[in-house]
Amino acid sequence: MYLSFLLVGLLAFTSADVNPQDVSYILYSRNNPNGIVSRSNEDPQALLKIFNPNLPTVVLVHGWQDNYEANSNTFVRDAIFSKTNANVVKIDWEPLSTQGYFSARDAVPSIGRLASVLLQRFSLEFGYSLANVTLVGFSLGAHVSGNIGKVLGGQIGRIIALDPAGPFISSSDIDYSLHPTDAVYVQVIHTNAGGLGMVDAVGHADFYPNGGARQPGCGLDILGSCAHNRAWEYFAESVVGNNFVATSCDSWENLQAGRCSGETVLMGGLSTLDTRATGLFFLQTNNASQYGRG
Repeated sequence: MYLSFLLVGLLAFTSADVNPQDVSYILYSRNNPNGIVSRSNEDPQALLKIFNPNLPTVVLVHGWQDNYEANSNTFVRDAIFSKTNANVVKIDWEPLSTQGYFSARDAVPSIGRLASVLLQRFSLEFGYSLANVTLVGFSLGAHVSGNIGKVLGGQIGRIIALDPAGPFISSSDIDYSLHPTDAVYVQVIHTNAGGLGMVDAVGHADFYPNGGARQPGCGLDILGSCAHNRAWEYFAESVVGNNFVATSCDSWENLQAGRCSGETVLMGGLSTLDTRATGLFFLQTNNASQYGRG
């Protein structure tokens, strides 16, 4: 859906009006797989029907021209519940994500502020530690995740950014772009760098599968949608069983030439996420699922 609107959306400059009704939350648990919808002004005590303060929380944020039912959210949610007992929250910002691209991009800081309200209420009402929260954002949702973290003073435990949107967003755009200071630990998976995704390293650890720009099995992929979506496909697989072994290296070319002898770490995952890893990492994948090569 993202790519089908790309050319039209890039030409649409109408600014998006942001109000609290533009952002909603859908809360899930293993016992409540259908979820319940909440908004920032609702009584947080009602959320205890699903939210368990004793469990970790994973927040999923969709990208441009999508909504909370996007595959990038749903596949990851299902992968999480197959392996982990956790609270899962989907942030739905569809009224803004379906605006033109520039309008959606310009709204990212406001979306981050609105989306942070639920986590602030968890912290204030239930004494819930933000260190127990992992934000997982795809494409423009990765930058929304970063802005949620900014609002919360970098106290979020982890952000996993899945091919952060690249068009007209630079790592120097502090108001828009994801930044390592947005959480205690930020991991980034780049799969269409220079196309729909960013080239810049914007995390504590940045992973570039197959060089980070094109992905095997995607064919010609002129607009890059296949490679872009590989980010959440790789991550969902890594949650279920992580065979994505990456090597610390300064470039893809040096890895291919056998000139990298750095440490090896696992890319992605939740229970396998290595928060000690820092720097640039490269790896090869298979051209179809199972993508991880071990």
